[in-house]
Amino acid sequence: MIDTWAWVEYWRGNPKITEIMERPDHKITSMMTIAELERFYGEDKERMDLMVAKIRFRSRLVAIDPDIARAGGAVRRGLKEGGIADAIIYATALKNHAKVLPGDAHFRNLSEVIFVE
Repeated sequence: MIDTWAWVEYWRGNPKITEIMERPDHKITSMMTIAELERFYGEDKERMDLMVAKIRFRSRLVAIDPDIARAGGAVRRGLKEGGIADAIIYATALKNHAKVLPGDAHFRNLSEVIFVE
């Protein structure tokens, strides 16, 4: 599961993230990432369209269904830091038997995380 942070770092040229992202293994991205990117980059429609196209090329987009939404709420309830978006991304990973690739500190001690600094 590629977290929003990891996508942004990939586009910034972070070598640790680039090495992981360019591996041929299966990757998924939550639709929540599209929402987060839209929040920050949506004013530039061309750039946003390109970002979504690259995400779709490098990973499979996973929709947020009621089970993921409820699991995300439960995850968020148990975290001291972080927002609902990160909780939903984490819950999506768990439901899909995937590990999360984040850089946000509140992910550091969670299971099923490949933390990158």
